[in-house]
Order: sequence, then structure tokens, then C-alpha cells
Amino acid sequence: MTIPFIREQELKSLCQSEALSHALFSVDYLKGLVFAVASAPEIPMPEVWLPWIFRQHGQVPDTQTADKLTDLLMSLLQHQLRLMRDEQVTLDSAYVLPENAQCVQSSDLALSRWCSGVLAGHSQLESVWNNAWQKMQKKSPDAMQAAAKDLTHCLTMLSTFADLPLAYEQAKKRQNEEQFVLLLPTVFLSLQPALKTYVGLSGKLVEYLPNQFETFSQPRK
Repeated sequence: MTIPFIREQELKSLCQSEALSHALFSVDYLKGLVFAVASAPEIPMPEVWLPWIFRQHGQVPDTQTADKLTDLLMSLLQHQLRLMRDEQVTLDSAYVLPENAQCVQSSDLALSRWCSGVLAGHSQLESVWNNAWQKMQKKSPDAMQAAAKDLTHCLTMLSTFADLPLAYEQAKKRQNEEQFVLLLPTVFLSLQPALKTYVGLSGKLVEYLPNQFETFSQPRK
């Protein structure tokens, strides 16, 4: 069983407080975002990724609150890195697929909020991934083809669960909405393996990057 983040309730209380609830994305989104940051081939410095937690130009009311929020998010990042180092990449048990999930708006479904956070983080880190891809292509072009296919699959899975109503509408246009609904629980079971693949791909890409000093040591995935 995956070790839970022991300060999660503390993070939720702070993020849902009157002072921050309108400035920040949801806690589930933030957890997904931190997962993406921890999974990057090169982990960005805090001053790079911490601004991504805000809705547009949100502000923290005071220095003390800002320091506490930063401390909690850094703890969450370190927790996620430990799980990856110990090969415990799992989907949080809170992220479940309810019945008729395709009818639930993404903002109302914790699973969708988390997947949206992962995708947002990946998008912000696209240049980091591309840098690693380019180095992999030069040294192992054959390996890159398979890796790129795996990454596309992972991102497609995340996109599906980030907005299930949209995915359902797309299935309707293809005239296979009944099959979509029927297979959705099975596809959901494939999400956790896809996350492991995503982290594993990053680990492979790290091998093609030059050794350099990093504030946070990237675990071998």
C-alpha cells in the first residue's frame, strides 16, 4: 500500500481557507501538478513551478501564509519523489470512477481535477521534455519511437479522465458512445499502469541528459 502524504489534511485546510480558496486551484489539481513536476526529466526550481498553483494572478495574503504554503508543497514534492524512488507510483485511493462518470463535470470529479493538474504541469514542462527527447533521438532514435508512442498513450489516458463529458461527446461523434461507457471502468484500471509508464519514460530520458547539479535529486525511475 502506498504511504499517504501525512500533511495532506494540513494542505487541504490551508488551500480551502478563506484567504486562499479563490487564489489557488483545487487541492486535487495541485497534487496532480506536483506529480507532473516530480515526474519531469529535469525537476524545475521552486520559483519556476510554484507560480503555477495560482488561478491567473492569485496572491497570498501575507508572508507567513506564503511560507507555510510553500513548505507544504515542497513536502508534497519530496513525498512524491520518495514514492517514485521506491517504485510506488500509484493512483491515490481517493481518485475513483463513479457510475455515469461521463455525466459528471470535470470540476466536480476529484479524479478529473487531479488529471487536469498532471496535464497542466506536463504542458508547462514541455520544453524540459522536448530537450530530453532531442538528446534521446540523437543517441537512440529507434528507442525514441517506442517511447514517444508510450507517452502519447499516457497523455491520451490523462486527457480522457480530465474531461469525461468531452470524451463522451467525442465518442458520440464517432457513434461508439455505448462502447465508451461500457469500457470506461476497464480503461480506468489501465490508468495506474499508464502513470507508472509515464514516470518510467522520464527515468529513461534522464539517462540521456548530462549530469548536472540539481537542488532535488531525481530518483531513478
